[in-house]
Amino acid sequence: MASHIIWSVVTLSLLVLAAPVFAGEPAALSDWKAPADAPAIPFQLGGDAPGYAVWGGFEGGPLRTYPDDLLPAVFERTLTLEKLDLAGGRIEWVFTGERGGFTVSADGAKVTLVQRFYDSPAFNLQAEKPARHGEWRMAETAKAYTGNLQAITVRTDHKLGLEVALNGQPVLSQKCLLDVSRHQVRLSSKKAAASGRVLSPPAAAATVRIDPAKRRQTMIGFGGIATPPAYAQLSPEGKRLWWGLVARYNLLIQREYPIGTRLAPAMDNWDRPADATPHYYGDNFPNGEISDFRYIRTLRRLGGKVWFEFWALPPWVGKDVDKYAAAMVGYCRASKEKAGAPPDVVGIQNEVRETDEQWHKMTLTLRRELDKAGFKDVRIHMSDDGSLGGGIGRAKAFRASPEAWAAIDYAASHMYDYQGHFTDPDAFDATLLAWKAAAGDKPFLSTELCINNSAYQWPTYRVALAMGQLYHKNLTMTDAAAICYCWTLLNVEQPSYGWTRTLCVPDAARGFMPAASSYQLRVFGAFSRRIREGMARVEARSSQADLLASAFEGQGGGRTVVLLNRSAVPQRVSVAWPGAGLKEVELADPYHENTVSPASAPAADGGTEVTVPPGAFVTLTSVPLGKLPEGFAPDGP
Repeated sequence: MASHIIWSVVTLSLLVLAAPVFAGEPAALSDWKAPADAPAIPFQLGGDAPGYAVWGGFEGGPLRTYPDDLLPAVFERTLTLEKLDLAGGRIEWVFTGERGGFTVSADGAKVTLVQRFYDSPAFNLQAEKPARHGEWRMAETAKAYTGNLQAITVRTDHKLGLEVALNGQPVLSQKCLLDVSRHQVRLSSKKAAASGRVLSPPAAAATVRIDPAKRRQTMIGFGGIATPPAYAQLSPEGKRLWWGLVARYNLLIQREYPIGTRLAPAMDNWDRPADATPHYYGDNFPNGEISDFRYIRTLRRLGGKVWFEFWALPPWVGKDVDKYAAAMVGYCRASKEKAGAPPDVVGIQNEVRETDEQWHKMTLTLRRELDKAGFKDVRIHMSDDGSLGGGIGRAKAFRASPEAWAAIDYAASHMYDYQGHFTDPDAFDATLLAWKAAAGDKPFLSTELCINNSAYQWPTYRVALAMGQLYHKNLTMTDAAAICYCWTLLNVEQPSYGWTRTLCVPDAARGFMPAASSYQLRVFGAFSRRIREGMARVEARSSQADLLASAFEGQGGGRTVVLLNRSAVPQRVSVAWPGAGLKEVELADPYHENTVSPASAPAADGGTEVTVPPGAFVTLTSVPLGKLPEGFAPDGP
């Protein structure tokens, strides 16, 4: 949706002025009966309701009511209309959020739905707009109806969907990335009157049963690329705060994006800041392809790990596998000298396609030269593709050589093709299972996840929720032993590159402190913060299809359960894991940034009870939150 900002003013104005798009034949409404147990907020407009004057606007009528109702991330609300006299006007149900909202209107003959965006002063250039703020409106969709309108229902879902139903009958739907938090009801005519209730769904009961005897993968951890130019931008206090965030969010895997095309044949400029290259990110400044061994040394003091692989190879390497292996070993030597240890894992090559035979040669030569140089403990992961579909092909290519496959320690792939399933996440399951089959018994490193599709580069929670479903699927369907976001810290000029491609950015407006660039960090943190290295995933069975659950147990007794409620109904969950000692609860949703609170007392059966709001992540845990050692200071300036 961010792409709408670059549309021309002419196109925007035409869309604003366009006639509503009607959907099919009129809907014949049937009688509707309200559920008896739904929580309700009554309202009354017109008639005997007290009126008020709106300062600076229309005066003389009780036009609006504001239900005391903070909306969850995904929701269902029903407006019951026990009395409705439109007096030739319409009733409008207005939903609002930080960046926009949407309005559902009914005039007795048709219902319309329109989304509004008001987060850019560029919208002031439009010919048609509200008088006191910038706003752009999508073209309306509308549906004619016949019969007695008794109820309007609005639903948002985990598939980025928005649906309107009349008397329980779905009539309109749109794709919607907006977060909305409040809503109001208003009448367009002074003479109109309406009364009724706003209904929300009651909580549903769910059970999650943990079977610690059924163990899956052992976790390595979480992380991504903290690019050295971004870290260099942080102030001294910002660097200290960054390391606290790294410890707290357990971002202890540093995936190197090393110098490639600018690497000198002498291999003496791995960490020369002036050789950092501009990435392809729009108008942004140099932010990639360089190392910082002082950063790595600091990370290792916290127990961190390093993964290294080339993307573009140095020109002097070409297709010569001996020179390729020499460059890889050269990095290992530089890292051991300057950071105290070689990388823990090296990859064959990121995303670049080689012939199957070339991959086999690169793998076998690399293993031989690492061993010869004394780096026998450095593990190797296969070349990772940008998409999981491509990764399946690469796994098959590596397996075509039994010798090369035997030299591979980890399967690896990115998953950018998941973005094609944001509106139907479960449709990606077949690809995940096909990958699991292709990777066989190799432990899986999920090496790079983020959003690079411009249609979804927006800092809304609903977009982060789409990614959160992938983290769950990655852990439970592909048995990922580690998950890395693309960037953990990235310096950007154009904010859309920060919103979804990285978890954090240097905040120049606050003294170059590290700051979460969107809701992506809290959703990633719902998993990363309390799932530590060495913990094994154990089986977790949920009684509700849209209550996703994963569970982990450490050798020292630490245990974590992550719950994701994809439904529009609050889930009252009983977690059956007797003796687990789940002491704390973390909540991640649009209003809570991994907020910690004590867990409830154990239930009679020894389990734990918790309510998970719609669209929220709840982490139940006995694992202490990571923190910096006393007196910790980064290595070097």
